[in-house]
Formats: sequence, C-alpha cells, structure tokens
Amino acid sequence: MEKTWEITGVTGTWKMTVVLDPEDTDLPPPPERAEPDFDGLVEHFRTLVDLSDAHWRLDQLG
Repeated sequence: MEKTWEITGVTGTWKMTVVLDPEDTDLPPPPERAEPDFDGLVEHFRTLVDLSDAHWRLDQLG
C-alpha cells in the first residue's frame, strides 16, 4: 500500500509518501484488517510544514 500527501507551504510544496510493504520483512503477514489510520501522521506532517514555514519567515525578518 502507498499513500501520498502534499501540503503547499510558504517555501514550496511538501510531499510525504508512506509505503507499507509487508513482503520486505521476515515477519509473518499481518491479519486482514482495514486500511491503517494515517490521520495522526498527517497532522504531524502538517505541523512540521507549518513550523518550517514559520522558521523561514522569522529568518526573513532579520
């Protein structure tokens, strides 16, 4: 499974891609379940973009 998110910030467009590939491990396959909930991860990504943009803006002030 692969999911991609893009967030446009002051300094550009940020892109995060998450790939879940259970075949790249020696662990047994996980039981069948619904798609993972990425809401928390996306919120952390948005916070990272916001903080990076705020830092860039502060640097522009002097």
